[in-house]
Amino acid sequence: MSLLLKNEARVEFARSFYRDIYNENDFFYLFASKATAWADEVSPDLPIDSNFYTAKYRHDMMFVKRVQAADVVLLARKLEWVSGTVYDPYDDNYSSDNPANSGATTLADALFYVLTDDNNVYKCLDNNSNATSTIKPTSTGTEQFELDDGYIWKFMFQIGSADATKFVTTNYMPVRKIAGTGQPTFDVNGELDSITVTAGGSGYTSAPTVIIEGDGTGATATATLTGDAVTSITIDTAGRGYSFALIQFSGGGGSGAQATVQLGSTETPSLQQAVESTAVSGTLDRIVVETQGLDYITGDAVVTITGDGTNAAASPIINNAGSITGVTVTDPGQNYTFADITITQTVGNGTAFTGRAIISPYSGHGGNAPKELFAKNLGLTVSFISDDKDVIVGNEYRQIGLIKNIQNFGETALYTTSIGTPCFVVTVSTPDDWNLDDELTTSDGGKFRVIQKLDLDDDGTIETVYLQEILPNITVGSIFENLTTGSSGIAINSVTNPEISNHSGEIVYIDNRRPITRDEKQVETIKIIINF
Repeated sequence: MSLLLKNEARVEFARSFYRDIYNENDFFYLFASKATAWADEVSPDLPIDSNFYTAKYRHDMMFVKRVQAADVVLLARKLEWVSGTVYDPYDDNYSSDNPANSGATTLADALFYVLTDDNNVYKCLDNNSNATSTIKPTSTGTEQFELDDGYIWKFMFQIGSADATKFVTTNYMPVRKIAGTGQPTFDVNGELDSITVTAGGSGYTSAPTVIIEGDGTGATATATLTGDAVTSITIDTAGRGYSFALIQFSGGGGSGAQATVQLGSTETPSLQQAVESTAVSGTLDRIVVETQGLDYITGDAVVTITGDGTNAAASPIINNAGSITGVTVTDPGQNYTFADITITQTVGNGTAFTGRAIISPYSGHGGNAPKELFAKNLGLTVSFISDDKDVIVGNEYRQIGLIKNIQNFGETALYTTSIGTPCFVVTVSTPDDWNLDDELTTSDGGKFRVIQKLDLDDDGTIETVYLQEILPNITVGSIFENLTTGSSGIAINSVTNPEISNHSGEIVYIDNRRPITRDEKQVETIKIIINF
């Protein structure tokens, strides 16, 4: 049995993961763990995919920070435009029998798009018979354009400055879908851009309540009356995560008001929205001559395009020997998924021409950039900032990971707060008995490790200690013995339970690193790239 997991499937896996985070279908947290040293601090241990090993991660967890919608993006390969390079034209039939000029045997591996130093992304539609690209594309219009080096480009989108700073790496660039047009629309990072009243209704004695239904969150709006009819709607909160939104009206004493929503985006410049909204589905881009044939006559030979779309048209280019050296597309048409090319004559006896149509993605060039550029990677960027006492300072961590749907300490509900810790927090009167990484036992059978010491009231004396659980059992009456220093009879003044349960949630990603030391003025930006 021969099976194939297509690149498109990997894109779908990445998109599903992305949507789960962005639309809060699940709650993901980046965690820091392991204060204790590796056997070789220069060469950390390799992670092991086993439940036994995962349990160690859980017990070593120090703090978590939630991955917010703004922290995640889909990533595609970064292919920078360099003068003198031969780029591959878009071709829907790259294979081992029809490799690209670069040698790629799939479109996903071909050099068919570029990122310029203006942070603009362009798709190559024609490379002038494998010529080198010597003129940087700069147009940001919605139409394909040809440069003097013979290359034909299509502007796709511009990477916004925030995305460029946060997500562009040596090998990857962020890719988003913006407008709610094209198929599919359900992964748009949409906000409400405007609401248009299409019917004012009648009989309203007060402004009805505007109800916004859709797959995003947070949007609110207010209706305005003129006389007894709704004449305008003001967006109060744009919301986020919408790929569609519907307007309903409630109350006000009248009936019949209707309105439609136009979606925008919070992430990327509006240039991309224009490209997406004007993309034409299934256009016929080029016709490749496979066999030139013989005895064709200029003015008599006619190109016939047979397929499931409409309106495509082309004309042949015939040399003096009667061979067809090229076919010029005069109208790309629309809605094609396949097209057969034939050439007929009414007078001459031209024979043996064969040609192949190259057809755009069904969403059109630029209609769905993540799909078109095979964005099968997920990028996460989270910063650990000492803006909360739970972001451990003054101690090292050696592991970072991603955990899904962690629960609160009592495991009664999902934890959704921005930052949390699985540590017990105690207040003490004898700070010298508590040193970082000391191990202590309790009189009731517990065992803990000191992870953090804080002077929260800024009086110059440590009074707060974070304890990482090794074995449970601790109360305000517990008496501690410090196994590291030998001190015993150590009391505490209070104990606060952890905010999260490190026994809960699914750990889906692990990265072992050299020790990272934090201090209260330090910010670490953690970047994770997950390949599907």
